Amino acid sequence: MPESTKTILKPHQRIVELDALRALAAINLLLFHLSYVYAVKYGFVSPLGWSWPFGKYGVEMFFILSGFVNSMSLMRRGKPVDFVAARMIRIVPFFLIVIVANLWITRQMPLAGEPLGAEQFLANLTLLPRVLGYECVDPVMWTLQVEMMFYITLVVLFKLGALRRYFVGWGTLCALSLVACPLLDAYAIEYDGTRWFSLLSSLRLLMLLDFVPLFAIGFLLYMIKTGTGKKWQNMLGILLACGVFHSIDHGKHNPVATVLIVGLVTLCAYGKMPLLRIRPLIYISTISYALYLCHNNLGCILMYRLNHSGIPSNISFLMAVTFSFSLAIIVTHRIEQPITNGLRRLWTRYRTKREPETVPATIS
Repeated sequence: MPESTKTILKPHQRIVELDALRALAAINLLLFHLSYVYAVKYGFVSPLGWSWPFGKYGVEMFFILSGFVNSMSLMRRGKPVDFVAARMIRIVPFFLIVIVANLWITRQMPLAGEPLGAEQFLANLTLLPRVLGYECVDPVMWTLQVEMMFYITLVVLFKLGALRRYFVGWGTLCALSLVACPLLDAYAIEYDGTRWFSLLSSLRLLMLLDFVPLFAIGFLLYMIKTGTGKKWQNMLGILLACGVFHSIDHGKHNPVATVLIVGLVTLCAYGKMPLLRIRPLIYISTISYALYLCHNNLGCILMYRLNHSGIPSNISFLMAVTFSFSLAIIVTHRIEQPITNGLRRLWTRYRTKREPETVPATIS
């Protein structure tokens, strides 16, 4: 068990390899959506001749990485209000802009179908549409919903003291995951649509039961990194969390890939992957949020129009990828960062007035 939070709160330099992993996860998702998913949902005029069907492993790595990085962020601050503010400032403003833009985007081919209704639009503005029973206006956004619930879960565990006795906190959630997910899956066909099943399904989403083990792995890696608790117990916890994840996963992920991802995140956390410190990857990590939100719907529209105007499929794909990166660069520097930096200054000024002796000059 952890001795105290003092060990957890030791300062660390920024781990650039973890930023590089975020960039790799974003690139992985872009390739997955614009090659494999597009081919399945809409189809190219002529086959690409290749595809990248590994998107789920990018998501898996991102959730483990998030478990590490956000646990570090919360523990180092020690103030949930500052942690939540930093996350909301980083995520919400640009997200809302993208949701509004999708009022037009989703009316374009090949996305055009049922018009985006007012209820679905409003549900998406909450960042938790699937919890409310609605689909995301951009399918990729489901992972952001999971991220938001993780922030809430992390803060609740912190406030309850369950991050001091973290085997109790994460262990309870993993046990619920191990029991509830298979039961709900088994009764899905028979009871889907009933009120009680819908309620339990919403609770499943709210409590992150399908992904809790991945976030727990990231948290435990951070405990090992900071020397908190007994290393063998933390390593055993990681092994058990991996077991829970694959027991509820229905074979969607290869366990060998999970071992490799955990090993990669661990090596990066200790700065043992200097090959990943190259500037292009570090820069892509700075535009990764805009790339994540802008690549799928807009990329599909552009690729569809290019491909159906006679441009070969692979050239259309390359142009869509180039467009996605270019737009992410412009949006990051011209829209996202100015808004984020302005809101950070306002929040820091507000917190400094309330707690002038304890609040740092900036938040990140």
